[in-house]
Amino acid sequence: MTTAKFQNFQGTSKEGDFQSALVEATNKALEGLSGTTSDQRIAWKLIEISGSKGGFIGENTITVTIEAQPS
Repeated sequence: MTTAKFQNFQGTSKEGDFQSALVEATNKALEGLSGTTSDQRIAWKLIEISGSKGGFIGENTITVTIEAQPS
């Protein structure tokens, strides 16, 4: 039996939108772990949320890191 290893993927939103960052990360995982099936699924776990806010330009960035593997 072969066990797939988890890989990390990140998504970022410059508007500070968590959902957008998470969708970007999971979409990257789906692309990065693409298999030969048309019904591809991944299992993922939230690893880190980070961001920055403020400054002269009004930065409001959020980055989400997940680990994922085919399921």
